[in-house]
Amino acid sequence: MESTLFGAICPAAITYATIILTKNPFSWQLVLLPFFAFLLIYSINRITDREEDAINLPDRIRFPFRIRITLLVVSFIFYALLLGFVFQRNFLSFAIAVVPLVIAILYSIFKLKRFFLTKNVFIATAFGSSVLIVPAYYENWTLLSGVLFLFFFIIILTNTIISDSKDIKGDRAFRIQTVPVLLGTLATKYICSSLLAGAFILIIPLVSLNRESVLLIPPACTIALSTLYAPESEHFPWWYFGFLVDGEIWILLVSTLIIKIIS
Repeated sequence: MESTLFGAICPAAITYATIILTKNPFSWQLVLLPFFAFLLIYSINRITDREEDAINLPDRIRFPFRIRITLLVVSFIFYALLLGFVFQRNFLSFAIAVVPLVIAILYSIFKLKRFFLTKNVFIATAFGSSVLIVPAYYENWTLLSGVLFLFFFIIILTNTIISDSKDIKGDRAFRIQTVPVLLGTLATKYICSSLLAGAFILIIPLVSLNRESVLLIPPACTIALSTLYAPESEHFPWWYFGFLVDGEIWILLVSTLIIKIIS
């Protein structure tokens, strides 16, 4: 339950940061929409991926099934209500809000995640929709929002590739072709380092468009550290994923709040 809620906070934090950086009015409904969308997606994924989780994360399958169903139902209800809210605003924001669910169906139910890099690109695109829904909702498309989408797409793409390192055993057993499975951990680090170089380059035009974009540097540095210190084996220290790989969103959230308070 903690990992599901934690994962759902990530896109909500991205939407919140986008609202702040693009200087649009704050909307609780807009921030909660990606939260419940991804809460629904993660709840679906926990049910469809039980066999893989039994190998990679055995603690996860011990979670009571009835609570999984409760999370699924609750998240679906709130997601549907919030979809109705954005639909009243305009159809484009509604269409973007539906993108994560469509991707989740292709990813979890139709098992397209088995193909090389498909899983990672799907997830990065789904998280990227958390950026695009802001200009769509406010009908305020700018160069800043486009560059923000590219930045978060690269950051999440890197994060998912690194995260696959902990699932090598289960992914190999079910023939899921991830980067660590096919190329190994060392090659994965080189690929992620190249992606991160692109993300850091994007920070330059972001800061030139809005100086408050400096808040993106700390989470990017956290992902860089997770890449630098990624173990070259399947055994990871307990703190690695909790503080580095999965910690950048909390740093993004704190950085955004600090910028908001200062401004």
